[in-house]
Amino acid sequence: MKPRADLNLFLAEKMPGFVPRDSQQKMTELIAKSISTGENALIEAGTGTGKTFAYLLPTLSSDKKVVISTGTKNLQDQLYFQDLPLINESFGRTTALLKGRSNYLCLDRLHKQMSQMNRNQLDTTMEKLVNVYHWSTETKTGDLTEVLDEEDAAGVQRLVTSTVDSCLGHDCQHFDQCHLYRARTRALNADVVVVNHHLFFADQALKEDDLGELLPQADVIVLDEAHQVEEVARNFYGQRFGSGQVLDLVSDVIAEQQAVGLDDPELMEVAAALSQVTKKVVALLKQEEASLLSLIHLDLVEDIDYAMSELISRLAISATRTVGFARCYSRACRLSDVFTMLTEPTDGNDSAHWLELRQQGFVIHLVPLEVSYFLKPLLDDAAKVWLFVSATLATTAAHVESSLEEIDDKTFRHISKAIGFEQGLKARFPSPFDFSRQVTGFVPDVPDPRDSTHTEKLVATMLPLIRSHNGRSLLLFTSHKALLIAANLLSREHDLAMMAQGAAAKSLLIEKFRSTDKAVLLATHSFWEGVDLSGSDLKLLMIDKLPFTSPDDPVFQAKVNRVEASGGNSFFDLSLPKAAVTLKQGFGRLIRRETDQGLFVLGDPRFVSKPYGKVLKKSLPSFLWLNKLPAAIDYLENLS
Repeated sequence: MKPRADLNLFLAEKMPGFVPRDSQQKMTELIAKSISTGENALIEAGTGTGKTFAYLLPTLSSDKKVVISTGTKNLQDQLYFQDLPLINESFGRTTALLKGRSNYLCLDRLHKQMSQMNRNQLDTTMEKLVNVYHWSTETKTGDLTEVLDEEDAAGVQRLVTSTVDSCLGHDCQHFDQCHLYRARTRALNADVVVVNHHLFFADQALKEDDLGELLPQADVIVLDEAHQVEEVARNFYGQRFGSGQVLDLVSDVIAEQQAVGLDDPELMEVAAALSQVTKKVVALLKQEEASLLSLIHLDLVEDIDYAMSELISRLAISATRTVGFARCYSRACRLSDVFTMLTEPTDGNDSAHWLELRQQGFVIHLVPLEVSYFLKPLLDDAAKVWLFVSATLATTAAHVESSLEEIDDKTFRHISKAIGFEQGLKARFPSPFDFSRQVTGFVPDVPDPRDSTHTEKLVATMLPLIRSHNGRSLLLFTSHKALLIAANLLSREHDLAMMAQGAAAKSLLIEKFRSTDKAVLLATHSFWEGVDLSGSDLKLLMIDKLPFTSPDDPVFQAKVNRVEASGGNSFFDLSLPKAAVTLKQGFGRLIRRETDQGLFVLGDPRFVSKPYGKVLKKSLPSFLWLNKLPAAIDYLENLS
């Protein structure tokens, strides 16, 4: 079947009031060409282009097996339940939604939790477990998002889901009803499968069988929100060891021992000893705010290593008793190997190696600085077409629509190098929005962001702007600290409906923002992308600082050290391109439809005072910039 490319005609039949977009049509034609010629494609489609429909039509109308990977689980659900059915009703392709195993209920672990539960001492977690149990008798998918809210999931999800190590597979007595394997079977038999980046790269890096059989069958692989690929892939191609993994192992060993009658006191003793030493190490590290070097030099490694070896020795005896013990034994051996590897020094030239302290423990990370080494062999597979699609890939803006011939190597140099994309089609399709008419920018006269009074002065400047219009205001911050300062200041303004990220689940905050007059939403990085506030009457968007990566980021710092050691300029080679892409993502929250209008406030005077500000300005669409507060207030007051 030849891929259809007449998207405007197609959508006009499906969507009353559809407005044709030339850039969307051209993108559809490019993807159809990519599929027919077998060439990979790297595509930037500006906000409002309609990139999802632009790749769905040619992929669904082909006779190819398609895997589509999105940036988040929320986008995955939106694509599968809203966008995909609209296009697919004309083609009847079989479709499947596949998530990682941590999203699916494990019946074996649920029943074990229920059998250990003290029903006379119900706490919040146990009450939620009971709710999950009742839901488990009715659900058809086993997807825990059906029963657990986002804020509820963390405490309960770990108790009722399996890991690669703890899953009993075909030996499980509930295997015939396993929701995870049913979802995988549906995916294997489907023409079009929707996954997310975390699942996709977990499979590629760890070789788990979520997609192990699925990807070899795929003809076309679409990576939507492709600007996230490098970071997500890096996490999965690296290694990690966490104190939580050790404590989970101990918990499962004890649960298995309880299931067989508590007949091995020595096993219980060594399991308890490993738990105690792990908690002791966590306490010492937190007390000293320790680093990876201090973990190694304080002989804490030997303490954990000895306790792990004692547990492994005892589990080697128990492994023949039950499948559960056998799984715990192999899991303990693997954890021990990873711990040994991650507590050895590295040269730091090709990887970042650090200790992260968390509220409940610690995690040791070792990740590669470059993922192109892992991705390039995948892209070179001539049997597959890879489509990388995002609204933010280039580091400069496209002010006029580009033809394929106008794309040069510099346009996507940063992302191409990062993912190993060397051969294929490259194109940019600018947003159809008239930003010169729809947006005005304003850089207020506030102190340098390094000044301790910056956030306070910026909030004081924002207050008359917020009050000058009847629409809603979104204030984006580059740090949680700045958000808290601003939230405290705005909480004193009782005429404003102030809501801050963290006060409720993201979906609830967005719903409240849409329905509340004079609403002011304060948020950090998770709201910079993947959040669509169209229809909310958003008139004012603020970004507090230029979004340069924190020097405390261990991966970024390792990259800086390598660039500087080779004689390069880390600011222009790393910091500036990344900041340009992030700035474009944040700006993209303001204008979502042709009828939207608003003021964009960038609260960082370096945007106009520093030479690199011109580079960052070129990453945004072209529109008028103001530098006086009265003019900005007047603009907002006169918006329709």
